[in-house]
Formats: sequence, C-alpha cells, structure tokens
Amino acid sequence: MASEGESRESVPEDGVRSDGLFRSILAGPGRTLAEAFANLERSSQVEHLVRHAKRDIVAARVTLNPNEGEGYWELTRIRDDFYVIVLNFLYKNPRFELVPGDGLIQFNFKVSGDMTLALSRTEPLRFNRPSLLVWGQSPGVDINEWTAPHAHERQIAISVRPEFLVEHFLTSAVDMPPQLQDFVSNPKGTIGYCQLPLTAEMFAAATKMINNPFKGKLALVHTEAVTLELLCSAVESFYALPTTSAEEYTERTLRCLQMARSLLMRQLSSPPTIRQLARTVGMAETALTRGFKALYNETVFDFSLRCRMQHALTLLRDQHLSVDKVSEAIGYSHPTSFATAFRRHFGMRPIEVRHIKAK
Repeated sequence: MASEGESRESVPEDGVRSDGLFRSILAGPGRTLAEAFANLERSSQVEHLVRHAKRDIVAARVTLNPNEGEGYWELTRIRDDFYVIVLNFLYKNPRFELVPGDGLIQFNFKVSGDMTLALSRTEPLRFNRPSLLVWGQSPGVDINEWTAPHAHERQIAISVRPEFLVEHFLTSAVDMPPQLQDFVSNPKGTIGYCQLPLTAEMFAAATKMINNPFKGKLALVHTEAVTLELLCSAVESFYALPTTSAEEYTERTLRCLQMARSLLMRQLSSPPTIRQLARTVGMAETALTRGFKALYNETVFDFSLRCRMQHALTLLRDQHLSVDKVSEAIGYSHPTSFATAFRRHFGMRPIEVRHIKAK
C-alpha cells in the first residue's frame, strides 16, 4: 500500500479545465460523493430514477449528451452502506474533476478505459488496465481525477465506510491483513492506495453488473447482490497478499522489477522468456522470479499471460479484429491454442466476446 498526504489544486497536470465528471454534473465542482448522491432526485441531469423502498435502495442514470460522448453513469445508493457507480462511457474530450476526501474506502474494478488519479506526489497513477484499485482519502485531502478522450471506460466503483467493512466482511480486526488495516485505520491527512490483479471472478462479476439483465426493482436487487460478491472477492484478495514488504528490497532491485513489469506490459506479441527478461533488466533469474512474485503477487508468467489476454479482449471487443489476427497480435502461432487459453482465462470463447454489448 502506498500513502501520500497533500491537497491539490483543482486543475489537471496539463492545466486544461473541463466540465467535470459525475460530482460536478450532479452537485457542482469540488463536491463529495455523498453530496452528489443526495442530489440524485433533484438534478435535471438524472433519468431513470428507480427506488426499492423495502430495501432502501435508490438508483439513477446520468446519460452523456451526444455532443460530449456516449454512454452513462449508473449511480446506486444501498441504504447508508454502499455507494455503487457503474461507469460505462466514452468522452470525446478529456474530463477533469477534483475529488475531495470523504473517509470512505473505494474499490474500483476496472474492466477497460484510461483514467488518471493524482494519488502520488511523484507521479499520477494511470489506471488504464484491468485491475482492482483500492484507495482511501481522509477528509480534507483532495486529489485530481481525469479521463482520457475516446477511451471506453468500463468499471465498477464501490465506496464503503471502514467500520461497515470491519463489521460485515472481516472475521475480526485482529485477523485483518495488514495492507487492509492501513485503509481501515485511515490516518488523518493521508491518501492510501493499492493496486491488485483483477481476477477472472472479479471480471465476470463486474461485467455482469455493467450488463445488468434486469429492469426496475429487480435491477436494484441484482446490483446489491453483485456488490456483495465483488466486495467479498476484494477482501479475499488482501488475505492472499504476501507479507513480504517492498522496503526489504534495494532501490535498484525495485527499479529492475518495475522495468521487468513494464516490459511485460509492452511486449505482448513476443513475450520475453525469464532468461531474456532477467538479462534485459540486469537481475539473476531466481531473484527476478522471487522478487516479482513478492512485490506484485503474481508470477512473471501469470502477469504476462494476463496482460496478453486483456489486450486480446480489447482487440476483440473494441477493435473487432478477427480471432486469427488477435492470436498473432499476442504471440500465439495457432488460433486454436489462443482460443483454448482465452477460454481458460475468461471462461468464454473469443468469438463470444463479440456478443457482449455495452448497454
């Protein structure tokens, strides 16, 4: 988990202001998540407001103006326990928003898109690959958030009170994974974040929520059920994290491991072998494999495969390339071998991806 503590000005790094994201649309610039949700029933931008009185759930959709892009924000409040946001949009121009700290823990299940968050002093965190990003802001600490133009953003953002998470999702505070404890304790004046792999189960659940097959009250019950499923998966992923701390590695070793990870993310059509990767970054093979697993909670092979499969998913779904071309693009000699690996990874055949349409 990384942690930073500083307030930021409400302009993106390139100095270009824009019309904001859902907080600005619903409640005005600089408003909190709670203030945005409180405005659901009053905002002229909201459509399809649905309520489930018995379960105390309310949801509303904000659809993008065709001049701005296409898609929507789906916002659901489940009692006072969860704020759930389905992001499924593509803006024509960059969009920027100031995000004020609210003391909540947010779980972001990224399926696709390109969003940047100023979570670190040294450099912004570009959130542009399928993964789980968890972060918490203490009140009074603001960050910048902006989206890239023409990037199809598909993710689920679930915000929850730390106390609720402890009471309902954890065995006890004593048994809590140390990385998750940092979020629950929520020190004043800090921003904590942690980026984890998006598992196949998380991917399936997030896609299921984005493509909610139900309408009306049934859709609300479905959202509540999948929210619980996603949070269970997220908490479980913290228990699976290694206890080895990154501080045990030298600065040079960390740079080498980060370089190795970057190379694997770029070299998708001809992934390097362990020997080639170790030689390129200047590490012994054993040190590379052991350090990579400890730091990123994935083996070199698993990380490389995940990057290639996620790239394949993007090519199939967003660029509509043929299975043969996608197979070649991620380094498979035979489309049949690629199709088998793809199905093993995602639980569906490559050709079936074409039938997954954004609503």
